[in-house]
Amino acid sequence: MLIGIIAAAVLAAAGLVLWRWKRGRRAPAPRSAKVVPLRAARRRQRSRPGPAAGEQARPCSLCRERSARLSFYIDESGRTIGVCKACRSKAEARELDRL
Repeated sequence: MLIGIIAAAVLAAAGLVLWRWKRGRRAPAPRSAKVVPLRAARRRQRSRPGPAAGEQARPCSLCRERSARLSFYIDESGRTIGVCKACRSKAEARELDRL
């Protein structure tokens, strides 16, 4: 009985090792695949220098013109919108609440 338990444990360990070995040796996806390796994409994202959060120009919610400085309001449906200096009068005419 002890020999049977030991044999089952050895077979289970061998199966686990074989499964892990095959899992790690998968061929990489072909170039035409639409699947992106997540680790590589995150590594590229971290290494790429980009603008700081406050420096990037964002589009105005009303005219879609990019502006580095936006004022934020709450519209009639409760969503937050960013408004440029030129569209600020439109937002105040609609009596939107400023954040």
